[in-house]
Amino acid sequence: MTFDPVATKPDLYRVLYENDAVRVLEYHDRPGDQTKPHWHPDSVMYTLSPFRRLLVSGGKERQVEIAEGFVSWVPAQETLR
Repeated sequence: MTFDPVATKPDLYRVLYENDAVRVLEYHDRPGDQTKPHWHPDSVMYTLSPFRRLLVSGGKERQVEIAEGFVSWVPAQETLR
């Protein structure tokens, strides 16, 4: 089974750029959309629009709210939905 988010939910994720050192993904969703279990390596996230959602990872659930233009380092993680 693949845990590549582009393969598990191609309607939400797409590759913008990729080489041997970096992979840039674009993610678009709408209220009510859910992902499937997938994995992200260490990454940088840049938020194009504000959002609020429930994240499920590592056996934990948390609500997050992130502002437009927010930039953050995100350690490698498996996301369950």
